[in-house]
Amino acid sequence: MNLKNLKTYVPAKLYKRGLDYFEQNFVEQLTEDAPNRWHARVAGTRDYEVSINLTKDGTIVGSYCTCPFESDSLCKHEVAVCLAIREHKKENGSSAVDVLTQLKALKKAELLEILEELVEKQPSVHLYLTEKLSDSSDMNEEKARRIIRKSVNRASRSGFIEWGRTDQALEGVWEVLEYIDGLNLQHDAERIIRLSLIVIEECTGILQMADDSSGGISSAIDESLEKIDETLAKWPGELDEATVDRILVLLYPHILFALEQDITEAASYLVEAVLQWNERGDFTEKLYNYIADLIASDEMQNKTYDYTEERFRMYQLVMLQQQGKQEVVEAFYVKFHRYPAIRKSQTLQALVAGEFEKVIRLCEESEGLDANLAGLLHDWKKLRFAAYEGMGSTAEMIDLSFEFALEGEEEYYVKLRSLVDAEQWPEKLEALLAETKNSPRSLPLYLKILIDENRLEELLDYCRKDVSAIGHLYPHLLADYPHEVNEIYTTYIYRLIERASNRKAYWTACQRIKAFQQALGAGAAAGLIEELKFMYPKRKALLDELGKIE
Repeated sequence: MNLKNLKTYVPAKLYKRGLDYFEQNFVEQLTEDAPNRWHARVAGTRDYEVSINLTKDGTIVGSYCTCPFESDSLCKHEVAVCLAIREHKKENGSSAVDVLTQLKALKKAELLEILEELVEKQPSVHLYLTEKLSDSSDMNEEKARRIIRKSVNRASRSGFIEWGRTDQALEGVWEVLEYIDGLNLQHDAERIIRLSLIVIEECTGILQMADDSSGGISSAIDESLEKIDETLAKWPGELDEATVDRILVLLYPHILFALEQDITEAASYLVEAVLQWNERGDFTEKLYNYIADLIASDEMQNKTYDYTEERFRMYQLVMLQQQGKQEVVEAFYVKFHRYPAIRKSQTLQALVAGEFEKVIRLCEESEGLDANLAGLLHDWKKLRFAAYEGMGSTAEMIDLSFEFALEGEEEYYVKLRSLVDAEQWPEKLEALLAETKNSPRSLPLYLKILIDENRLEELLDYCRKDVSAIGHLYPHLLADYPHEVNEIYTTYIYRLIERASNRKAYWTACQRIKAFQQALGAGAAAGLIEELKFMYPKRKALLDELGKIE
């Protein structure tokens, strides 16, 4: 296909729409980035970027458009750009010019004049020269911001970055990250942290403008956070008070920014990263007060939910626990008792210490405080069970394990079975089956109990009500109920075929017939297949799929 014969090769409807776009001057910023490599923006319901690659004689050897059109043909935007290129060549002439020879013949002033004009009129030339002349060896925070924002500005339209432009928007980010990777941690540790913080902050802003379905923006943030964590972990030389203070001051506004934006986990990650310095020196008081200042900030206090504050309080608690001053830890438990995580830490500490009665008291208290939070309530009961287990309180363990088994937890069903006396087990079993039978959440456990207890008639009744279950339960029933299994399995397949209306559904049903064949033998399957052929002689797709069953 050539620029001269577009109409011959492009479908008439697409050609007409492309011609309309061209005639309405929707093709903007047409540029020849390199010999016979063209780029333009086409206005429409939104702006689309189009690239066209040609040979010297105008043959189209490659094209690309950011619109979602998928076909072997050019899209309407590509047609419009091709028509614009054709007109441009017609108006400006297409005779070959030995550009290099002519440039070499020009004087320095003439060359500078041409270069200035190119920089002014051709954005791609301006970008190329900017990057070419940029000295990346002295990149600082402000320069990193400019590089990142330049790519973002190129990719954004009215303050929004479309999904197809995210990679373009991140070009500056990857350039900065590549530069950071080239730095030496032993000599540039603080520089690595400063530039990584800029990437995190700028990418947080990009997240509010773009669709991050591809995960590129989040990946850049995660990579930067990991770089900071690694740098702090391998910080060169001894840590002194001045260094710790300097880095804490550096991190502080970035942590506040992350708290305020509240769209990433950067705030918590940065705090956790710097807390590892407490392992290389006694900075507990400094770090504890630092976290207290963060908690007291407007950015933290303005948050709707307090789970981030709870997490920060846990950082403080861990530091106090590492100091080993139990009276200070206990005072902290009392002061921040309202946080479930603090109470849970206190309870676990008591459990490890074998203070089972204290564990039970703390759990019962928390069950009252968190009565409306099902997940937490469940956790407290499990901790209480662990305390009863430590005390050997069988009756209490039976009550709780029965409750957990009703929720479908197989582990506690096993515990329950081992705790209940053999004489009392039948009564407890009946109560358990009655409760789990009609609960979707505990249904898998209900079926397991029927299998374990060899209650095959009830298992068979369940399959009669839910015929699809026969597909995975038949191994437990086949030896004792071969006829019934055949009947239920056949009913299941009949229902699948009856509801099927396309080849995909027929194929699915035939996969079930293959499983039926493995379960009940080739003879039974052959009879079923013949019956289906007789019942549905006009369903050609079904007959075809049935014929593929060996």
